[in-house]
Amino acid sequence: MNAFAIDSLEARIGAQTAEARRLSGQIVCGGGLRKALTTAQFDIENPATEEIIGSAPRCGIEDVNSAVDAASLAFRSWSATPARERGALLMRAADHLDGFREDIARLSSLETGNALPTQSRNEAGTMVDILRYFGGLAGEINGQTYPPDPGRLLYTRREALGVVGAIIPWNAPLMQLASKIAPALAAGNTVVLKPAEQAPLAVLRVFELLQAVLPPGVANAITGLGEEAGRLLCQHPAVRKISFTGSSAVGAMIMHYAADKIVPVTAELGGKNPNIVLADANIDRAARGILQGLRLQRQGQSCSAGTRIYIHDAIYDAVIERVLAGITSFRVGNPLDEATQVGCIVSRKQFDRVERYIEMARQTPGARILCGGQRPEGLDKGYYYSTTLIEGVPASSPVCRDEIFGPVATVSRFTDFETVLQEANDTPYGLAATIFTENLPAAFDFVSRIDAGFVQVNQFAVAEANIEYGGTKMSGMGRELSLASMVQHFTWSKTVIVNTSAA
Repeated sequence: MNAFAIDSLEARIGAQTAEARRLSGQIVCGGGLRKALTTAQFDIENPATEEIIGSAPRCGIEDVNSAVDAASLAFRSWSATPARERGALLMRAADHLDGFREDIARLSSLETGNALPTQSRNEAGTMVDILRYFGGLAGEINGQTYPPDPGRLLYTRREALGVVGAIIPWNAPLMQLASKIAPALAAGNTVVLKPAEQAPLAVLRVFELLQAVLPPGVANAITGLGEEAGRLLCQHPAVRKISFTGSSAVGAMIMHYAADKIVPVTAELGGKNPNIVLADANIDRAARGILQGLRLQRQGQSCSAGTRIYIHDAIYDAVIERVLAGITSFRVGNPLDEATQVGCIVSRKQFDRVERYIEMARQTPGARILCGGQRPEGLDKGYYYSTTLIEGVPASSPVCRDEIFGPVATVSRFTDFETVLQEANDTPYGLAATIFTENLPAAFDFVSRIDAGFVQVNQFAVAEANIEYGGTKMSGMGRELSLASMVQHFTWSKTVIVNTSAA
């Protein structure tokens, strides 16, 4: 028997619901978990059952000020801590979290609807890996020396920015929190992070655990609504850097807030990503890649999902047959069940959004739903939705152009590569793109001409530590998950000139 399957599903739900209630009303500020200053709360829902499992503070100016003040105070000593010592503390923090990884993953599944076996458990491991990775890089932040100049020493040094305001989405909160705080802390900054209101509890638990290792005030977490706590955090005069992942529309607003203060922003935003299969592609590998690109472990709620699928007419039927067989083989069910491979959509609002786009496709002449388009049979409670593939939707349709953020993708035949490449680039987004082909020159031609920041050939893998990640156009600005991105986005360069002459 799988060691993770010893406890019953009911026991898992009960234990994590109790943990959700323990964390309700709390924030992490100044070194510990404590009650928020505000009395306003909002409910947290289990999307698999539509039941309220807890609440979170609707933080306003008092809580934002308190968290930023704690981070500002901690910055003085944290930024002065030797870099390798900071790195060692981050690695100790990763080890500490590793011991609670299963409980964190289960709590995340309870509030996000992501399947524990295929997403949350792996994501918790990725969170630990990212913290360890940047812990090891803390001592690699170096300045430059200029060519010798008689009578002068010229060099630069990299210094931490100060308090970083981080805002993350609900689709992969554990990975997202690590991608924000790990480089920021390794570089000597302190952090105030606001998770999405749909999924704050696992984030609060992680920050609570971090307090056992990190000095007070170094890592703080508040909760609240984006237009309230998020806006106040971005506008706070002591916040000297904003790191955001979310929609392009919200990202644009955050850039306006930052512009008013003239502070840097890293923004990882939306995507509507092409996945192109050429006639010479390995059919089985292409079908596996399309399935991976659908990001079914997150119910398609991924900015890097390959939701615009183009398959050459010569192999279209063979590839689609395999893809449809793969989709129907995935088991949809309760996110905390060990047998579940695909969980549920995060909220009623997101569920309704998916249904609106499906209905739009149904009303489109020539469009045909190949699979899905409805709730899975037997799952009448919760925000479950079958994976949906739609063919025959014109490229101008919002179904093809908008980021739906759900288990929905369009699929099209093509015969001419130039035409499909032009269509692939005809989008306001530029996050990810993939091509499947056995023709190496064709692959490199695609790489050079596609407007996307994260390009893959013959695979559709997810982002990971040490592989730079980010987009272009309305998919954002800046990069994450690499040494270069840490140095560029979480430090600033100070030029120093020392007169060494005797006169």
